[in-house]
Order: sequence, then C-alpha cells, then structure tokens
Amino acid sequence: MRFEATVPPSAAGVAKGRRLEGRAGDIMQAARALFETKGVSATTVKDIAAEAHITRELFYYYFSGKGDVIEAVIDDYAADIVESVAVWNEMRRFGDMPAALRDCVATLRRTLYDANGPRPMIAVLEELGMRDSFDVRAVRETAEFFCQNVAGEYERYHDLEIEFLFEMFCVMLFGLVGLLKINPRISDDALMKVVEQTLRLDMKPPVERTE
Repeated sequence: MRFEATVPPSAAGVAKGRRLEGRAGDIMQAARALFETKGVSATTVKDIAAEAHITRELFYYYFSGKGDVIEAVIDDYAADIVESVAVWNEMRRFGDMPAALRDCVATLRRTLYDANGPRPMIAVLEELGMRDSFDVRAVRETAEFFCQNVAGEYERYHDLEIEFLFEMFCVMLFGLVGLLKINPRISDDALMKVVEQTLRLDMKPPVERTE
C-alpha cells in the first residue's frame, strides 16, 4: 500500500474554521466555562449571557438556544483534540521516533487527564450522555489526521505495508483510551510499548526508500 505524502497543516490552520470566533466564540467559551464549573443542567441562558457580559437578546442573536451553544461547546472539545495532535505533529523532530512516540503518548494523556484527574470536559460529556458518541467522533477525526498527515511520511522511509490503515488507527486509539480508563496510572513507557507493538513501528532512524 502506498500513501501520498501531504504537507502537515499548521496547528492554527487545523483550528481555523473549526472554532467559533468573535462574539459567538466568546459566548461559547463562557458557556463552556460554566458547564465545566456549574454543570450543564444548572447553567441557564441568563447565566451564559452574564458570564459573556452580554444581554440575553444578544445571546439569541448568535444562538437559537442552550442546545445550540451546547453543540458549539462539543465542537470546541473536538477541535481541542485535533489541534493538540496537529501541534504534536508540528513539533516532532524528524527521525527521532522514540521522542515522537513519547510526546504523542503524553498528548493523549493530557487530552483525558490533568493534575486533578479526568479533565472537566469528561464530566460535561458524561452529564450530557455523550461520552461514547464523542469518543467515536474524536477517534475518527484523530485517525483521519494520522492517515492524512503522518502515515505518508512514515511509509516513504520504512518497508511496511498496512492494509486498513484508518481502521487500524481507530482500533489503536480506542484501545488506548480504554486502557487509560481501566488503568489511569499506567506508565507512559508501557503505553509507548503498546503503540510500538500495535503499529509495528520501526524505532531506528529512517532511511529513505529509493524504489
């Protein structure tokens, strides 16, 4: 299987068009902050308007209601994840597979956990009953990013064929998320080994293939 090389987009480019900007973005961020501190059901449109320092009438100019701004917050969560992967892709040093893998595992862990445990995003998704559906969306979009921006470069320097590439990334990502749910204390070294073995990664410095 051959993959066409693509130029990785900048993190800003990945985020652009996925996040609300301007006044609508400010309102969405106010709602997100309240959802993560008060909870979704306890937050009213009046609360969101006050947090954003606008009138309720202006809120309804940008959003049809609370459900509309909830969807915007979920979109923002998804943008967070894809942007974090894009930043990792921009920052990784070509040829240093161990460092890139370690940073990738650290990025995954930061997506789900902070110093206090599960990130506030998780509680919001669970209150909405959307944890599973969001996981599906996040895995799909992350797997698509890997296929479009990472796999082509790897294939040019390694003699390895992988069928069902997108599906393989999905299996790996779902597995890692599930493993972290089962054992949040698992070490980064163990997670790295799981990824290395699952993807059959060649950890040696790459040599460009001439054929």
